[in-house]
Amino acid sequence: MPEDPAEDMRRKAKEIERLAVELEGEAVSEDGAVRVVTGAAGNIKELDLRMSAYQMSGVELGELIVETIRAADRRTQADLAQRVGAIMGVAVAPDDLRGTVPAPAQAEESR
Repeated sequence: MPEDPAEDMRRKAKEIERLAVELEGEAVSEDGAVRVVTGAAGNIKELDLRMSAYQMSGVELGELIVETIRAADRRTQADLAQRVGAIMGVAVAPDDLRGTVPAPAQAEESR
């Protein structure tokens, strides 16, 4: 007997919600001075600085941190889009998901 379409959609929505809370992406700056882990909602989960980061000027370090955060976020969004696409059975681009992933506090509240 085929699965109820409404139940199938609820199952898919629950899996996507789980991904939105749990998925992480990591990036390390080219020189290894900065490492960042972001969540699917764009939140920064980890920020690690090597000793070499402290030899940079404040402006240089700030730019490197922002660049690394953006790289981690791109990886997270690409992974999320691929996984959501697999769940839904359609191609999904990372830009398709912008603004649709709840912030971690919102995702926790919706449980």
